[in-house]
Amino acid sequence: MGPDLSAYKTLGDMMEKMDAQLELARKLRAVDETDVAERVIEYHFLPDIIGNLRAFSRQKTRCLDCGEKYRRMPLSGDCRECGGRVNLTVHEGSVSKYVDTAIEVADRFGCRPYTKQRLKVLDQSLESIFEDDTNKQSGIADFM
Repeated sequence: MGPDLSAYKTLGDMMEKMDAQLELARKLRAVDETDVAERVIEYHFLPDIIGNLRAFSRQKTRCLDCGEKYRRMPLSGDCRECGGRVNLTVHEGSVSKYVDTAIEVADRFGCRPYTKQRLKVLDQSLESIFEDDTNKQSGIADFM
């Protein structure tokens, strides 16, 4: 008797889904749209980001050719079974996919400073983890 497809399936990316939910909160006088935005951030985005970050830190590596799994990356970078390329199982994109959306929603709807600070700290820690420091040249002044 209900709809064949929910709005969650018909809408595209997460930003579009957030806009639809917050637009509904704007239309209803009994609902505080700032509270809705804050609850979505606190109970959906933050646990997802933190959980994916935890999975990234505990991930294994996998051979792309034969599927052999390793706890740590082999020193040679190649699979010991077939010689194929070994890759991480959790990628940066899956960890940080909602950070920008959550920060933008928190700013647009005026969430509490605590929520904004929590997102900022999480964003800074993700930047420090995924920062490409292979080409960073440091001078003697950096150490003084």
